[in-house]
Amino acid sequence: MFLSPKNIFDHILPELKSYKVNFSLKRLTPGVDNIHHDVHISPKLRKSVMTVIEYLVAIHSNATEFESIKKNTSGWTNARDDFQGICVDVLLNAINQAKLQKEYQVDFLAQAALTKLIMEEIRNRFESLVEHYKNIIRKNEVSRSSGIKTVILLKEELSDLLNNRRRIISQVAGELFQFLVEIQKQDVQNIRESNFGSAISLPGTFFSNPVINAENSSSDHFLIEAYVLFGNRLNDPIKYTPIIDLLQNFFSQVHHKNGRMEITESTSPEDMKQLSGLINEIDNMDSLFNYFEYEKKIKEYKNNKKSKDEILCLKNEVKIRKNRLNYFYKKIKAIKMIDGIIASFEIQQIYRDYCPPLNPLEVLKYLVSPKERNEIAGKLKRLKGSDGKATDLKPLIRAAKKQKKTKNEIRRQYLFQYLKGIVCYHRDLHNYKILKEAMDWINLTDDENTLRLSRINHTLYDFLHSSEQTDVEKPVVNHVILKTDVRGSTDITHQIKERGLNPASYFSFNFFNPITEMLSEYGAEKVFIEGDAIILSIFEKEDTPKDWYAVARACGLAINMLMITQRYNAKSKKHRLPILEQGIGICYRNTPPTYLFDGDNQIMISPAINLADRLSGCTKSLRKKFAEKKLPFNLYVYQRSSDENMNGSSDDQLSRYNVNGIELNPEGFDKLKEEINLQKIRCHAPDIQDEKFVVYTGTFPTISGKYQRLVIREAEIPLVSNDALDVIRMTNRKYFEVCTNRKLYEFIKNAN
Repeated sequence: MFLSPKNIFDHILPELKSYKVNFSLKRLTPGVDNIHHDVHISPKLRKSVMTVIEYLVAIHSNATEFESIKKNTSGWTNARDDFQGICVDVLLNAINQAKLQKEYQVDFLAQAALTKLIMEEIRNRFESLVEHYKNIIRKNEVSRSSGIKTVILLKEELSDLLNNRRRIISQVAGELFQFLVEIQKQDVQNIRESNFGSAISLPGTFFSNPVINAENSSSDHFLIEAYVLFGNRLNDPIKYTPIIDLLQNFFSQVHHKNGRMEITESTSPEDMKQLSGLINEIDNMDSLFNYFEYEKKIKEYKNNKKSKDEILCLKNEVKIRKNRLNYFYKKIKAIKMIDGIIASFEIQQIYRDYCPPLNPLEVLKYLVSPKERNEIAGKLKRLKGSDGKATDLKPLIRAAKKQKKTKNEIRRQYLFQYLKGIVCYHRDLHNYKILKEAMDWINLTDDENTLRLSRINHTLYDFLHSSEQTDVEKPVVNHVILKTDVRGSTDITHQIKERGLNPASYFSFNFFNPITEMLSEYGAEKVFIEGDAIILSIFEKEDTPKDWYAVARACGLAINMLMITQRYNAKSKKHRLPILEQGIGICYRNTPPTYLFDGDNQIMISPAINLADRLSGCTKSLRKKFAEKKLPFNLYVYQRSSDENMNGSSDDQLSRYNVNGIELNPEGFDKLKEEINLQKIRCHAPDIQDEKFVVYTGTFPTISGKYQRLVIREAEIPLVSNDALDVIRMTNRKYFEVCTNRKLYEFIKNAN
């Protein structure tokens, strides 16, 4: 007797499991194209993967070209063991990298990238083998030295290879991924869970997934061999979607019965995710429908003379589970698919005899669709076997008769097996879509230009073997840009030319060469040089705290740059040559810069360059206004617009006088306070300035270990009238000058 849905769900339902896959790469940084994640996989691992694939293709194909490889069993064992060892090392290093970055998705990326590499290399190796056969055939046909028989045999082998492409690729991938699953389980999983917890561990079925290996995951051959047979066309005897809909409806009611919300069209994504988890957990099919194992237990209990109560308990469970399966049987029969399901098992032993020329679904239709039998039989007669004989239809006819006479108990067993098979496919397809989407966002590259560009921009994910990591440079975590701008370089060039002298040698001798000689002492590098300006950078790199003085060293370098030009200016005055005036801007950014390459030329991109340019600038009207004045300091900054018109941290609406001055951006000053111990001093030094002012002072080490003192003046930016520079009021914005005034340094020395 079939029970109604109400009867089915009146019984206490078993505690069901939920299949969970927590997999995403959304928090990771895109690569140089701003779309894909740039991944560089260990060359050692890549080579090992190719070697293992070479052996596996030889093992699973009948190619005579591989006979020597097949016989080399020790070579295969060594290749397999090397792959497993190298793979463990790379995956463990990926976990350490994820731990260092505090981002477990880095570990996911490594696993997805390795999967993509394996699949790409399997297909590449197969295509290379096919091309190898074609080349041999062409050479033999041209030379005719090997004879017609050899060419025929080679063509037969090539044909066999192409006909078995799907099987070979699937078997090679299946075996290789099984190695990967074992590696994860035995050597990697415990470390992963100890670092990130079990919640982010991927189930073993995520990678031991036949859909990953399939060239066509909906082909008849693939489905019947890996899962269960079904189609998606209107006239197919079994269709995927209606059965999945029945399962979703059933689990929706289970979900509701267990105290959760009933699934409807307006159900939340979280509840839908829970429903999907219930369906995708294969063990739930056993918990709900598998009464066959309990019938076996009843026999065992009787043989072992267990108590009647224990046996009665088992019988009740048999009845409940059988009722659920009968309910499903009735539902599937109502949509006219039960005969197709039964027949899909009856053709298991014979379908290969008819495929090709038929496909498995056509064999299935012969059993369950009498109207199509003549057409299918006609197709078999037209497309005779390779021996020229007509195909024997008797096995098909016997299977059709047997399918009709299948007993009810066997039918229920087939239905249960089928439901498990289609749920397994549903789960694996879902997992594959997740993994496929991730792999589509991965750019596996070993192109040197791409690696160089991505690595220098800190967007490259390097998953290397321990032996390959010695040369990996520490990533830059922040940077400072120093821009020095020569005032009036055009006039200077004109004056020098008028005297018949060389302006290039003048700038080189008085400016560029002396500065270049100092760069190594402060860890600075040239970014850009033009006729009247130099842009320099100083980097701080990960895990190198001994060199975390980027701002301090930029300030010290700037002071010495001004001191050098002042010395050369004294010499130039003596020989009536033009003197150099500079303005220097120093800008700190708490991020690494980005780069592009123009051929071999590396070009830095950083907002700090633009800001340092503004900090080094001098407003023409202010320079003219202060030209004849003897000022105590070399830098003054003014705000001409009201606070309401200022754009947050924008520097565009500030005017500055910067002649032989050095301005440090506020973020740079904050960073400087982290680098060294700065003492705050409120100065009253009439010899320098009548008004009191505030400075900070401290010392820092250069690269060679020498210590240099810095004095930083802190001043408020006044809001002024546009023309007369009359102060309207003081703003809450501040500017910072790296001072070079010798009297101030003497004052500070005496104050301490």
